[in-house]
Amino acid sequence: MGYELHAEFSNDGETQHCQDGGVSWTRFVQGFARLAHPAICCGARQEKQDKLTDVVLSLEGEQNFKDLFRVGELIGHGTFGKVYSCSRLSGEEALCVKIVATSGRHAARASKLPAGERYDLLRQIASLRHPNIVKYHQFLQSGDFLYVVMSRCLGPDLADHLEATGHLKMQDVKELSRMMLSAVAAVHQHGLMHRDVKPENFRFKDLTTTTLQLLDFGAAKIADDVPKAHTVVGTLLYAAPEVFDGAYGRSCDLWSCGAVIFYLVSGHLPFQTSDVTMLRSMHRDPVLNGECLFRGEHWRQAPMGARSLVRGLLSVDVNRRLTADEACDHDWFLSFDEAIQANDDPLSPMNRCEGSRVKLADLKRTYFDWNLADSDNSGEDWGDSEPRR
Repeated sequence: MGYELHAEFSNDGETQHCQDGGVSWTRFVQGFARLAHPAICCGARQEKQDKLTDVVLSLEGEQNFKDLFRVGELIGHGTFGKVYSCSRLSGEEALCVKIVATSGRHAARASKLPAGERYDLLRQIASLRHPNIVKYHQFLQSGDFLYVVMSRCLGPDLADHLEATGHLKMQDVKELSRMMLSAVAAVHQHGLMHRDVKPENFRFKDLTTTTLQLLDFGAAKIADDVPKAHTVVGTLLYAAPEVFDGAYGRSCDLWSCGAVIFYLVSGHLPFQTSDVTMLRSMHRDPVLNGECLFRGEHWRQAPMGARSLVRGLLSVDVNRRLTADEACDHDWFLSFDEAIQANDDPLSPMNRCEGSRVKLADLKRTYFDWNLADSDNSGEDWGDSEPRR
């Protein structure tokens, strides 16, 4: 996920720093806790009326993480850390912890954001409470490691689910689309953009595969609808056209949602190529992005409402693209046309395009060859995907 560790905060006019060799993480997280929950003061224990799962707390001194949590099996790993199953010593709730180094070669990337914006970002991520967003419980530091504790999703991610089932009924597509858009709408209402919406970053809460949750906020950033200069970050075939220009707003998440819903309906992505120059041309091709976009048997069976929604999300013109709230209120979610045009038959298996996994970070070496707009971080803020679990 790549959380920022170079940080500073102000307490009664005093600026404190947290970097390799700087102030202890205890003081840093206590400052974070004051922002996330004003009732907590520096050095004070949590009051009885506060809920452990609702605030960000620090370990006292060098208290070992394992004194508070049972650490289980390794369930995933990525560039910035490993993910283990875990639970509190005082409870049995299914949790997981991402363990990230705070120094060395594979330390979580430092952010170039101003201190105020940095803390607003952390506070907003910690405060996200939505049935379709994974819940972050605590951020803890012990020694040279940061522990990010979150609820554990026991079901498969959406990509694996699609690969296993091979096809979806249109009613299931509609419900999954509704949950995805609801999660993104909540993220945007908190003043954030996710920047890496894709099937691998949606996971089912449990094995019933009824509740989908958005995870991996490592690329998240504070943003509004006004395009600003940002780093080119995300996953190649789900990234919005304007992302490659280096100037975009949170509407980039809606394009990504459109690409995912397109995949749910048809079994393939709207634009499939691992060549960035070709992809950018395809985005703006009036033929490929016209009615030709909805080719294939699955789209011929799909209701017009689904096509209308995807068309509104995959608008190259940001000003004409649906917002998250508009997408959630789309007529398709109020209609019952699936009873007539249900996609109940497995016409063809879901085809996972390998290009969909190409992280923009993997192509960083040719960043300037694409003549993309420079970014605020000079290409340093490349996203890291959530480990596969």
